[in-house]
Amino acid sequence: MGGKADAGWTAPLGQIAGVWLVGSLLGPLLLEAGAMVLFGGHPLLPALPAALMVGTLYLVARLTSRGSALTSRQAGGRLSWSALVFLAGAAGWAGGAWATSDLDLPFGRQPLMTLACGLPFALAAGLLSRRAVSLGTVVVIVALVATGTHLADRQRAGGEEKAVAARLDPVRDLLYVVDIPGYRVARDSSGVSAFFEPVDQKAVRVWQDHTISLTAERGEPATATCPKTSLSAPLGRDERPRCVLERPGLWYLTGRIPEPEWGCPCGLRGYVRQDGGVLVSVLSSDAVSRDVLRAAVLGARRPTDDEARRLVRPS
Repeated sequence: MGGKADAGWTAPLGQIAGVWLVGSLLGPLLLEAGAMVLFGGHPLLPALPAALMVGTLYLVARLTSRGSALTSRQAGGRLSWSALVFLAGAAGWAGGAWATSDLDLPFGRQPLMTLACGLPFALAAGLLSRRAVSLGTVVVIVALVATGTHLADRQRAGGEEKAVAARLDPVRDLLYVVDIPGYRVARDSSGVSAFFEPVDQKAVRVWQDHTISLTAERGEPATATCPKTSLSAPLGRDERPRCVLERPGLWYLTGRIPEPEWGCPCGLRGYVRQDGGVLVSVLSSDAVSRDVLRAAVLGARRPTDDEARRLVRPS
């Protein structure tokens, strides 16, 4: 009884092992032929290693005829088995090559490449094997797909984190966040420039007359003189604003839009705060009270790591 059971498992596993060996030895030839086609080689160039693989698989089918219902038949069944193993294995091999390249897995290096080349063909042979072996092969394939999906998700997340870090590092010291009661972040805010608009839009009389801008720029520490030569608020700009030192490191700016082209509240105002080597500006029109702007510039703070990532992460 035990001998028969062993024989029942020996033939299919021996067949799969033989197919794996063929794929490991001849798969790289198919890879090289495909690469040559991509670089201008003749389109029929892969036909030679393909024919060689099918022929070698046919030899494996004859030597392990008890491994599958197809190979236990005459020449037609063995040839069909050889063709099916080659086609399914080549498809799986192509998908594996793409995943290896996309995920930067180590299977592109020897000796792992040799073993990896034969795996898709061995799985194809397993699917065509006896029922128990075929079911086991399905489990292995599902496990491989799940693992590949998990690795792809990790690789994608890692790539996103690297991209965020690349955008974050140069501007990390210029990122500030602030909560302004009655205001929300406008859609056109990004990174070191943030705009806040009233939650209640009924207060808006002219476009952006209540919009507050928060900006940060690197600048030399200022003492008694005003650090800015212009006042650029969302509503407009004044190249020569009036600047008053309210207290050490805090300046109050006022100005007007020269020769406006539309009826507007033309007055501008804002605050600039020295924060080390960074100048933090909160600017708007005089439709926004001075107290609101002062509270905003004093409340502006460096973001946490999670907040900083969200600021530079593309939406």
